[in-house]
Amino acid sequence: MKAAVLTEGYNAVISGDAVSALIADRLDKVATRAPTALREAARAHLSAQSKKIRGRLAFAVLNEGTYDETLALDWATAVEVLHNASLVHDDLCDRDTHRRHQQTIHKRFGDAVAICLGDYLIATAYETCALLKPSLIGKASESIRTLASGQAGEFTNAGYPDWEIYQAIAIQKTAPLLALPITGGADILDIPISSTDAAHYFNNSALCFQILNDLGNFSGTDGANNPCSDLANGRPNAVLACFKDLLSRESQARFDLWTDRIRSGELIADTVETRQWWHKVRQSYAFADTSQRLHFHFNEASKSLFKLPPPIRAAIVPLQQWLAKEVTRVQQQGGRCKILT
Repeated sequence: MKAAVLTEGYNAVISGDAVSALIADRLDKVATRAPTALREAARAHLSAQSKKIRGRLAFAVLNEGTYDETLALDWATAVEVLHNASLVHDDLCDRDTHRRHQQTIHKRFGDAVAICLGDYLIATAYETCALLKPSLIGKASESIRTLASGQAGEFTNAGYPDWEIYQAIAIQKTAPLLALPITGGADILDIPISSTDAAHYFNNSALCFQILNDLGNFSGTDGANNPCSDLANGRPNAVLACFKDLLSRESQARFDLWTDRIRSGELIADTVETRQWWHKVRQSYAFADTSQRLHFHFNEASKSLFKLPPPIRAAIVPLQQWLAKEVTRVQQQGGRCKILT
Protein backbone atom coordinates (compact mmCIF):
# COMPACT_ATOMS: atom_id res chain seq x y z
CA MET A 1 0.00 0.00 0.00
CA LYS A 2 1.60 3.23 -1.12
CA ALA A 3 1.17 6.38 0.88
CA ALA A 4 -1.84 8.26 -0.42
CA VAL A 5 -1.03 10.61 -3.29
CA LEU A 6 -3.16 13.73 -3.77
CA THR A 7 -3.81 14.86 -7.32
CA GLU A 8 -3.65 18.18 -9.12
CA GLY A 9 -7.32 18.79 -8.33
CA TYR A 10 -6.37 19.93 -4.86
CA ASN A 11 -4.53 22.93 -6.30
CA ALA A 12 -7.78 24.20 -7.78
CA VAL A 13 -9.27 24.35 -4.29
CA ILE A 14 -6.34 25.71 -2.31
CA SER A 15 -4.39 28.49 -3.88
CA GLY A 16 -1.13 27.95 -2.07
CA ASP A 17 1.60 28.31 -4.66
CA ALA A 18 3.33 31.02 -2.65
CA VAL A 19 3.21 28.95 0.54
CA SER A 20 4.45 25.88 -1.36
CA ALA A 21 7.37 27.91 -2.72
CA LEU A 22 8.29 29.08 0.78
CA ILE A 23 8.15 25.53 2.11
CA ALA A 24 10.22 24.30 -0.86
CA ASP A 25 12.88 26.87 0.00
CA ARG A 26 12.93 25.61 3.59
CA LEU A 27 13.25 22.00 2.40
CA ASP A 28 16.19 23.02 0.23
CA LYS A 29 17.89 24.38 3.35
CA VAL A 30 17.23 21.09 5.16
CA ALA A 31 18.96 19.26 2.32
CA THR A 32 21.88 21.70 2.30
CA ARG A 33 22.44 21.14 6.04
CA ALA A 34 22.40 17.34 5.68
CA PRO A 35 25.60 15.43 6.44
CA THR A 36 27.89 15.15 3.44
CA ALA A 37 27.13 11.45 2.98
CA LEU A 38 23.38 12.16 2.75
CA ARG A 39 23.35 15.56 1.06
CA GLU A 40 22.94 14.39 -2.55
CA ALA A 41 20.17 11.97 -1.61
CA ALA A 42 18.42 14.62 0.49
CA ARG A 43 18.52 17.09 -2.38
CA ALA A 44 17.23 14.50 -4.84
CA HIS A 45 14.24 13.63 -2.66
CA LEU A 46 13.33 17.00 -1.18
CA SER A 47 13.66 18.94 -4.43
CA ALA A 48 11.17 16.74 -6.29
CA GLN A 49 7.92 18.54 -7.07
CA SER A 50 5.07 17.73 -4.69
CA LYS A 51 1.81 19.28 -3.46
CA LYS A 52 3.04 19.84 0.13
CA ILE A 53 -0.50 19.28 1.38
CA ARG A 54 0.50 18.60 4.97
CA GLY A 55 2.78 21.62 5.07
CA ARG A 56 -0.02 23.80 3.71
CA LEU A 57 -2.37 22.50 6.39
CA ALA A 58 0.19 23.29 9.09
CA PHE A 59 0.70 26.79 7.72
CA ALA A 60 -3.05 27.36 7.29
CA VAL A 61 -4.00 26.54 10.87
CA LEU A 62 -1.38 28.91 12.29
CA ASN A 63 -2.38 31.52 9.74
CA GLU A 64 -5.96 31.27 11.03
CA GLY A 65 -4.61 32.21 14.43
CA THR A 66 -2.69 35.20 13.00
CA TYR A 67 0.53 33.52 14.08
CA ASP A 68 4.00 34.74 13.12
CA GLU A 69 4.66 33.69 9.49
CA THR A 70 8.22 32.56 10.20
CA LEU A 71 7.09 30.22 12.95
CA ALA A 72 4.20 29.02 10.77
CA LEU A 73 6.76 28.06 8.14
CA ASP A 74 8.87 26.32 10.77
CA TRP A 75 5.90 24.14 11.70
CA ALA A 76 4.96 23.53 8.06
CA THR A 77 8.54 22.48 7.30
CA ALA A 78 8.72 20.11 10.27
CA VAL A 79 5.54 18.37 9.13
CA GLU A 80 6.73 18.11 5.51
CA VAL A 81 10.11 16.74 6.59
CA LEU A 82 8.41 14.03 8.66
CA HIS A 83 6.14 13.17 5.74
CA ASN A 84 9.10 12.90 3.37
CA ALA A 85 10.92 10.64 5.82
CA SER A 86 7.92 8.31 5.79
CA LEU A 87 7.92 8.27 1.98
CA VAL A 88 11.61 7.29 1.79
CA HIS A 89 11.03 4.38 4.17
CA ASP A 90 7.71 3.44 2.52
CA ASP A 91 9.36 3.17 -0.90
CA LEU A 92 12.08 0.96 0.57
CA CYS A 93 9.56 -1.35 2.25
CA ASP A 94 7.47 -1.63 -0.92
CA ARG A 95 10.53 -1.87 -3.20
CA ASP A 96 9.03 0.85 -5.40
CA THR A 97 11.41 2.15 -8.04
CA HIS A 98 9.83 5.53 -8.82
CA ARG A 99 8.15 8.36 -6.96
CA ARG A 100 7.31 11.83 -8.30
CA HIS A 101 8.54 10.77 -11.75
CA GLN A 102 12.07 10.00 -10.59
CA GLN A 103 13.94 7.07 -9.07
CA THR A 104 13.27 6.39 -5.40
CA ILE A 105 16.11 6.92 -2.95
CA HIS A 106 16.77 3.24 -2.28
CA LYS A 107 16.81 2.52 -6.02
CA ARG A 108 19.23 5.33 -6.83
CA PHE A 109 21.43 5.39 -3.72
CA GLY A 110 20.90 2.01 -2.08
CA ASP A 111 18.92 0.66 0.89
CA ALA A 112 21.38 1.82 3.54
CA VAL A 113 21.30 5.43 2.37
CA ALA A 114 17.49 5.35 2.23
CA ILE A 115 17.30 4.14 5.84
CA CYS A 116 19.81 6.73 7.02
CA LEU A 117 18.15 9.57 5.09
CA GLY A 118 14.75 8.76 6.59
CA ASP A 119 16.29 8.72 10.06
CA TYR A 120 18.06 12.04 9.43
CA LEU A 121 14.81 13.67 8.32
CA ILE A 122 12.94 12.41 11.39
CA ALA A 123 15.66 13.74 13.68
CA THR A 124 15.60 17.10 11.88
CA ALA A 125 11.82 17.39 12.30
CA TYR A 126 12.05 16.55 16.00
CA GLU A 127 14.66 19.27 16.45
CA THR A 128 12.31 21.85 14.93
CA CYS A 129 9.44 20.61 17.10
CA ALA A 130 11.56 21.04 20.23
CA LEU A 131 12.38 24.63 19.29
CA LEU A 132 8.75 25.50 18.55
CA LYS A 133 7.13 23.87 21.57
CA PRO A 134 8.42 20.83 23.49
CA SER A 135 4.98 19.18 23.58
CA LEU A 136 5.14 18.85 19.79
CA ILE A 137 7.85 16.21 20.14
CA GLY A 138 5.37 13.89 21.83
CA LYS A 139 2.78 14.49 19.13
CA ALA A 140 5.30 13.87 16.34
CA SER A 141 6.63 10.74 18.06
CA GLU A 142 3.14 9.33 18.49
CA SER A 143 2.44 9.95 14.79
CA ILE A 144 5.57 8.09 13.70
CA ARG A 145 4.93 5.19 16.11
CA THR A 146 1.41 4.74 14.73
CA LEU A 147 2.57 5.05 11.15
CA ALA A 148 5.34 2.48 11.71
CA SER A 149 2.79 0.07 13.15
CA GLY A 150 0.60 0.42 10.06
CA GLN A 151 3.58 -0.01 7.75
CA ALA A 152 4.68 -3.19 9.55
CA GLY A 153 1.11 -4.48 9.43
CA GLU A 154 1.40 -4.82 5.68
CA PHE A 155 4.10 -7.45 6.07
CA THR A 156 3.12 -9.34 9.22
CA ASN A 157 -0.48 -10.37 8.48
CA ALA A 158 -0.96 -13.81 6.97
CA GLY A 159 -3.25 -13.89 3.95
CA TYR A 160 -4.68 -10.94 2.09
CA PRO A 161 -6.28 -8.37 4.44
CA ASP A 162 -10.05 -8.34 4.67
CA TRP A 163 -11.79 -4.97 5.04
CA GLU A 164 -11.36 -4.80 8.82
CA ILE A 165 -7.61 -5.37 8.65
CA TYR A 166 -7.24 -3.13 5.59
CA GLN A 167 -9.05 -0.32 7.38
CA ALA A 168 -6.74 -0.54 10.40
CA ILE A 169 -3.61 -0.48 8.22
CA ALA A 170 -4.88 2.41 6.09
CA ILE A 171 -5.78 4.55 9.09
CA GLN A 172 -2.48 3.89 10.85
CA LYS A 173 -0.46 4.70 7.73
CA THR A 174 -2.32 7.78 6.54
CA ALA A 175 -4.14 9.49 9.41
CA PRO A 176 -1.19 10.37 11.72
CA LEU A 177 0.59 12.76 9.35
CA LEU A 178 -2.69 14.21 8.09
CA ALA A 179 -3.77 15.00 11.64
CA LEU A 180 -0.42 16.22 12.97
CA PRO A 181 -0.39 19.57 11.09
CA ILE A 182 -3.76 20.45 12.65
CA THR A 183 -3.47 18.98 16.14
CA GLY A 184 0.06 20.32 16.48
CA GLY A 185 -1.06 23.72 15.23
CA ALA A 186 -3.88 23.74 17.78
CA ASP A 187 -1.32 22.96 20.47
CA ILE A 188 0.91 25.84 19.37
CA LEU A 189 -2.06 28.24 19.41
CA ASP A 190 -3.44 26.80 22.66
CA ILE A 191 -6.79 26.08 20.98
CA PRO A 192 -8.72 23.33 22.82
CA ILE A 193 -9.63 20.55 20.43
CA SER A 194 -11.52 17.33 21.15
CA SER A 195 -9.19 14.42 20.51
CA THR A 196 -12.23 12.23 19.79
CA ASP A 197 -13.64 14.59 17.14
CA ALA A 198 -10.22 15.15 15.59
CA ALA A 199 -9.50 11.41 15.44
CA HIS A 200 -12.92 10.71 13.94
CA TYR A 201 -12.37 13.31 11.23
CA PHE A 202 -8.84 12.31 10.30
CA ASN A 203 -9.45 8.55 10.47
CA ASN A 204 -12.34 8.89 8.03
CA SER A 205 -10.64 11.40 5.75
CA ALA A 206 -7.52 9.19 5.74
CA LEU A 207 -9.65 6.28 4.57
CA CYS A 208 -11.07 8.49 1.82
CA PHE A 209 -7.57 9.44 0.68
CA GLN A 210 -6.40 5.85 0.67
CA ILE A 211 -9.49 4.54 -1.12
CA LEU A 212 -9.10 7.20 -3.81
CA ASN A 213 -5.44 6.27 -4.12
CA ASP A 214 -6.30 2.57 -4.35
CA LEU A 215 -8.86 3.18 -7.08
CA GLY A 216 -6.15 5.12 -8.89
CA ASN A 217 -3.88 2.08 -8.68
CA PHE A 218 -6.08 0.38 -11.25
CA SER A 219 -5.58 3.21 -13.74
CA GLY A 220 -1.91 3.85 -12.97
CA THR A 221 -2.58 7.35 -11.60
CA ASP A 222 -1.39 6.71 -8.02
CA GLY A 223 2.33 6.95 -8.73
CA ALA A 224 2.88 3.19 -8.67
CA ASN A 225 5.22 1.50 -11.13
CA ASN A 226 2.45 -0.12 -13.17
CA PRO A 227 -1.36 -0.20 -13.27
CA CYS A 228 -2.80 -2.90 -10.99
CA SER A 229 0.54 -3.13 -9.16
CA ASP A 230 -1.24 -3.71 -5.84
CA LEU A 231 -2.84 -6.86 -7.23
CA ALA A 232 0.37 -8.07 -8.86
CA ASN A 233 2.36 -7.51 -5.65
CA GLY A 234 -0.24 -8.63 -3.13
CA ARG A 235 -0.39 -5.23 -1.43
CA PRO A 236 -3.34 -3.94 0.62
CA ASN A 237 -5.89 -2.17 -1.56
CA ALA A 238 -9.46 -1.13 -0.76
CA VAL A 239 -10.88 -2.68 -3.92
CA LEU A 240 -9.12 -5.98 -3.30
CA ALA A 241 -10.12 -6.04 0.38
CA CYS A 242 -13.76 -5.63 -0.70
CA PHE A 243 -13.21 -8.27 -3.37
CA LYS A 244 -11.91 -10.77 -0.82
CA ASP A 245 -14.92 -10.19 1.44
CA LEU A 246 -17.20 -11.08 -1.49
CA LEU A 247 -15.47 -14.43 -2.16
CA SER A 248 -16.47 -17.82 -0.84
CA ARG A 249 -14.28 -19.29 1.90
CA GLU A 250 -12.62 -21.62 -0.58
CA SER A 251 -11.84 -18.78 -3.00
CA GLN A 252 -10.61 -16.61 -0.14
CA ALA A 253 -8.17 -19.35 0.85
CA ARG A 254 -6.85 -19.58 -2.73
CA PHE A 255 -6.49 -15.80 -2.94
CA ASP A 256 -4.70 -15.72 0.44
CA LEU A 257 -2.30 -18.46 -0.64
CA TRP A 258 -1.53 -16.74 -3.93
CA THR A 259 -0.82 -13.35 -2.35
CA ASP A 260 1.22 -14.90 0.50
CA ARG A 261 3.45 -16.67 -2.00
CA ILE A 262 3.93 -13.43 -3.92
CA ARG A 263 4.86 -11.43 -0.83
CA SER A 264 7.25 -14.12 0.39
CA GLY A 265 9.05 -14.13 -2.95
CA GLU A 266 8.19 -17.78 -3.50
CA LEU A 267 6.10 -16.86 -6.52
CA ILE A 268 6.39 -14.12 -9.10
CA ALA A 269 2.92 -13.34 -10.35
CA ASP A 270 2.89 -14.29 -14.02
CA THR A 271 0.70 -12.38 -16.43
CA VAL A 272 -1.81 -15.23 -16.86
CA GLU A 273 -2.48 -15.73 -13.14
CA THR A 274 -2.65 -12.02 -12.41
CA ARG A 275 -5.05 -11.49 -15.30
CA GLN A 276 -7.24 -14.34 -14.05
CA TRP A 277 -7.65 -12.70 -10.67
CA TRP A 278 -8.06 -9.30 -12.31
CA HIS A 279 -10.89 -10.70 -14.43
CA LYS A 280 -12.61 -11.96 -11.27
CA VAL A 281 -12.21 -8.55 -9.61
CA ARG A 282 -13.78 -6.81 -12.61
CA GLN A 283 -16.70 -9.23 -12.68
CA SER A 284 -17.42 -8.72 -8.96
CA TYR A 285 -19.16 -5.90 -7.10
CA ALA A 286 -15.85 -4.85 -5.53
CA PHE A 287 -15.68 -1.45 -7.25
CA ALA A 288 -19.28 -0.57 -6.36
CA ASP A 289 -18.73 -1.72 -2.78
CA THR A 290 -15.55 0.37 -2.55
CA SER A 291 -17.41 3.42 -3.86
CA GLN A 292 -20.12 3.00 -1.22
CA ARG A 293 -17.51 2.77 1.54
CA LEU A 294 -15.80 5.89 0.17
CA HIS A 295 -19.08 7.82 0.34
CA PHE A 296 -19.78 6.57 3.86
CA HIS A 297 -16.39 7.66 5.22
CA PHE A 298 -16.65 11.03 3.47
CA ASN A 299 -19.99 11.65 5.21
CA GLU A 300 -18.51 10.60 8.55
CA ALA A 301 -15.59 13.01 8.06
CA SER A 302 -18.01 15.83 7.18
CA LYS A 303 -19.99 15.27 10.39
CA SER A 304 -16.83 15.48 12.49
CA LEU A 305 -15.51 18.55 10.69
CA PHE A 306 -18.34 20.75 11.95
CA LYS A 307 -17.63 19.72 15.54
CA LEU A 308 -14.12 21.19 15.43
CA PRO A 309 -13.30 24.76 16.61
CA PRO A 310 -13.87 27.46 13.95
CA PRO A 311 -10.16 28.26 13.29
CA ILE A 312 -9.36 24.57 12.95
CA ARG A 313 -12.39 23.97 10.73
CA ALA A 314 -11.47 26.90 8.49
CA ALA A 315 -8.00 25.45 7.89
CA ILE A 316 -9.44 22.04 6.97
CA VAL A 317 -12.43 23.09 4.84
CA PRO A 318 -10.46 23.38 1.55
CA LEU A 319 -9.22 19.85 2.07
CA GLN A 320 -12.76 18.60 2.59
CA GLN A 321 -13.88 20.47 -0.53
CA TRP A 322 -11.23 18.66 -2.52
CA LEU A 323 -12.41 15.35 -1.12
CA ALA A 324 -16.00 16.20 -2.04
CA LYS A 325 -14.94 16.83 -5.62
CA GLU A 326 -13.08 13.52 -5.85
CA VAL A 327 -15.86 11.53 -4.20
CA THR A 328 -18.36 13.02 -6.66
CA ARG A 329 -16.10 12.11 -9.57
CA VAL A 330 -15.91 8.48 -8.43
CA GLN A 331 -19.69 8.31 -7.96
CA GLN A 332 -20.26 9.67 -11.47
CA GLN A 333 -18.05 6.88 -12.80
CA GLY A 334 -20.08 4.27 -10.94
CA GLY A 335 -17.27 3.53 -8.49
CA ARG A 336 -14.74 2.88 -11.22
CA CYS A 337 -11.66 4.69 -12.39
CA LYS A 338 -10.51 4.28 -15.97
CA ILE A 339 -9.17 0.81 -15.40
CA LEU A 340 -6.79 -1.53 -17.13
CA THR A 341 -8.47 -3.89 -19.57
